[in-house]
Amino acid sequence: MALPDLPPLDALRFFEAAARYGSFAAAARELGVTPASVSYRVKSLERHLGTTLFSRFAHGVRLNPEGQAYLQVVQRIFADLGHETALHRARRRTPLLKLVSIEVVAEKWLMPQLADFKAVHPEVSIVFDVDHDEVDPDRRDFDVWIAFADQVPDTIHSERLLEETLFPVCSPRLIAARGRPRVPGDLHGWPLVYDLHWTRDWSHWFAHHGVSSADLSKASGFRLYTMVVQAAVDGIGVALGHSSMIARELEQGTLVTLFDSPVAAPAPYLLVVAPAARLRPEVVAFRDWILRRASSNNLDSCTPSATPGKRPFALP
Repeated sequence: MALPDLPPLDALRFFEAAARYGSFAAAARELGVTPASVSYRVKSLERHLGTTLFSRFAHGVRLNPEGQAYLQVVQRIFADLGHETALHRARRRTPLLKLVSIEVVAEKWLMPQLADFKAVHPEVSIVFDVDHDEVDPDRRDFDVWIAFADQVPDTIHSERLLEETLFPVCSPRLIAARGRPRVPGDLHGWPLVYDLHWTRDWSHWFAHHGVSSADLSKASGFRLYTMVVQAAVDGIGVALGHSSMIARELEQGTLVTLFDSPVAAPAPYLLVVAPAARLRPEVVAFRDWILRRASSNNLDSCTPSATPGKRPFALP
């Protein structure tokens, strides 16, 4: 692809320094050239743009409105270029892996296992962020992104990561207070909790069992799934357990299942690797590692037990 009609790149550096100082002489001192050289380069840039960038006076220069607007663009480009340059230099010394994930996968599934990856690849430095927005392939601050399928546009290449099952769970205290429901329809009289990002989960589960969906307007909604899990642990209501995300609570007995009737989740979690990062050794190593972990998790997930303390899923 041919480059657009770019201005003289060295002239941009001279212009930025002159604009930052408000002085050709001060810019010349920083750049190690004469004021006349700065003036010449700035004029070459102005000729290329077809407009003036400075108002010139006998005692000096001052940016005009066109120059102020252009300076913002130039400084943003320089900042981005400087950031990327620093990252590339850092990678030569220490491989850097930039991860983005939705919060529940980060906290409940990936973080408990990440030490295992670091044990095998101690040389890799990791920067980890959480994001619930749609995957943006133009973002430069990620190498690997884990997202729910709804967050990944069809135009983006992705790989299936986690396949989950859903099943109702609650605190043993709630069962002690209300008794155990016998059939799925009995949950219509129970307090429910749900994730505001996954409002269709309950209707999906009820529909699978041929039961009309509960009225979520009477349920308690939470922005994060970790809050949903904690609400269930605290006895606020019944949550739909995501098999990969509540294994520890089931193992510890703080949550128990209500029915031996898991339902496949409406969609999987997907793995997206930034195109520019696909061949970097640390990214290849992480992709291979996390796909192996996910494959093991998908195979080991099984019908949950309603018995507190019984281990129904493979833990990290």
